[in-house]
Amino acid sequence: MHLLIIHSFHRTKPDHLHGLYFCSYDIQRVKEVGADRAAAEWIVRCGGKIKFSQIDESFEDYNCLVKRTAQLDPRLPEDNVTLETIRAEDASITGFGCRHFENLSAIKNVYFIRCKNLHDFGLEYMGQHVGNHLKTLHLEECRRITEFGLEHLSKFTALDKLILRNLKSVHGKEKVEQKLRGALPKTDIQFEV
Repeated sequence: MHLLIIHSFHRTKPDHLHGLYFCSYDIQRVKEVGADRAAAEWIVRCGGKIKFSQIDESFEDYNCLVKRTAQLDPRLPEDNVTLETIRAEDASITGFGCRHFENLSAIKNVYFIRCKNLHDFGLEYMGQHVGNHLKTLHLEECRRITEFGLEHLSKFTALDKLILRNLKSVHGKEKVEQKLRGALPKTDIQFEV
């Protein structure tokens, strides 16, 4: 019965709700496979694409990801893969789902493009957990990101490149840009909101 309800939800939900059911943080899954693999599964389930640093191929199909990583034993150091790049375009990423950034020690690049459900909390979580080592952050056409969310970008002290484009809910753009440039003086900032 439970599977029937989920299957029914999956078939009848509007496109903008695709993947929202799968955005919850699964503590048990993190314990089983590690933070990097759990985060990779989350991104791919929500319609994004990931790249591990130790595996040449990128993954955007959940079944391919699980099949490839099932060959690895997360208890063995040589099989412990680290997430390097996240590319989510038109994906159902939410701010609350960004809790998956906790304990991602090797993530370098994050691209959130047209993620309609990503909101300010996501940037706060990311800043707390990966702000000191993330190198590239690209936010484009994420309609729920506001000037309050962009304030959290000051925690991203390791950024080499920050791209902000078409963030329609950001108000006081000149002031926001000025604050960001002051907080991140070594970062190449493309501010086109």
